[in-house]
Amino acid sequence: MNQIWDEFQIIKKIKDIVLSTFNIDLSDKPDTMPIGDLGLDSMGILDVIMSLEDVIGQNLKNIDLPKNPTLRDVADMVIKNMQAGGHD
Repeated sequence: MNQIWDEFQIIKKIKDIVLSTFNIDLSDKPDTMPIGDLGLDSMGILDVIMSLEDVIGQNLKNIDLPKNPTLRDVADMVIKNMQAGGHD
């Protein structure tokens, strides 16, 4: 059975990935803070998204994000992909 992921769970998982991959603790940072202000560049965001694909077991086909996305923007993008049925 596939796990149902909501925005809160996805953001928590993103924070876990950032901590384990980049040693950046986002636990006390707001979900609406731009990722660039959190210490991640666009390549870092892509690394996080690729790790997130492995965790959720789904390929994210449309990773259309605003110029300096927030954690919430990334979570919303993941949810939209899941709702579109991006399973491979």
